[in-house]
Amino acid sequence: MSAPAADHVTRLEQQEGGDIGIHGSIRLARSLWRAGLVDVLEPVIAPTVAGRDRRPFEDGSPSGRLALADLSRSAAGTLFLTYRRA
Repeated sequence: MSAPAADHVTRLEQQEGGDIGIHGSIRLARSLWRAGLVDVLEPVIAPTVAGRDRRPFEDGSPSGRLALADLSRSAAGTLFLTYRRA
């Protein structure tokens, strides 16, 4: 893909179809957030430690612009969160 991701996602949103999801790319999620293209954020927090600490929004927290919409937990302690734009 030669065009910026935000341009590609904007074109996809103009077409018929379902939701657009991102799995495992913090850099892509950040760029789409900055472009105003993220409506729902669904982080999964597992009770394990692997690798280094990576914050999803290093260049400015969206706190106050997100509202917790749902929270569930697995028997193993994994948290499933859903935030929507406030």
